[in-house]
Amino acid sequence: MLDFGKQPGWVAPHRQMISSLSSFHILLLGACVLVLPTTALRGQTTAAPRDDTQVWTEVQVAKSINSKTDVVLLGIMRFGRNVRRPVNERIGAGISFKLGKYLTVFPFYLHVAAQPIRTNHNTEERITLEATARIPLGKFLFIDRNRVEFHFHSPPPNFTQYRNRMQIEHELGFGGLHGFVADEVFYDSLAAAWIRNRMYAGIAKKVNKHFTIEVYYVRQNDSHSHPGDIHALGSTFKFHL
Repeated sequence: MLDFGKQPGWVAPHRQMISSLSSFHILLLGACVLVLPTTALRGQTTAAPRDDTQVWTEVQVAKSINSKTDVVLLGIMRFGRNVRRPVNERIGAGISFKLGKYLTVFPFYLHVAAQPIRTNHNTEERITLEATARIPLGKFLFIDRNRVEFHFHSPPPNFTQYRNRMQIEHELGFGGLHGFVADEVFYDSLAAAWIRNRMYAGIAKKVNKHFTIEVYYVRQNDSHSHPGDIHALGSTFKFHL
């Protein structure tokens, strides 16, 4: 049997080295425990966000050609990433036609530049065919807007969306204000599914025959886009020359 009480002189330094190595491994293990959760957290924070807070502003300028036809210029700006910077800019034009008493058809073109998140920048040329029915229902006005949008996207792929927005509007009885609520659904050809829903609530005021303003709140839920779930405060300024 070996007597560990009396050990050669070279054993003590080696025992000290082994002890030092054991301490080093313990420190290394502790560092790994601390670093790994931090690394995992860093990976999570770089993921595309699912929600955002935004401000939407739209300007429409219409010029009558005759009693049933208008040329319309459009400009749209959206501030996002929690209202810190522009995330969507659009400019375009179209021609609006009144067909009968209740129906308006509005084909238009938009150039769109978008940067919804830091790592996603894209542009697109968009052609929209819009048909809107405005039907009085007693003291209410029912508006049904239908859009087919052709998105020519850079980078690809291209896709098509169908949008249907149903709105109920009612005069509030003071200040010339009208209140409205609306719901809009989106069908996307790439996903082959209904991907988005927007709910609106707001007020509109016709200041005079040349100027109308709308202010509204919109809540968007989207199962495919990033960000997809959006709270936004919006305003639309309509000028008729």
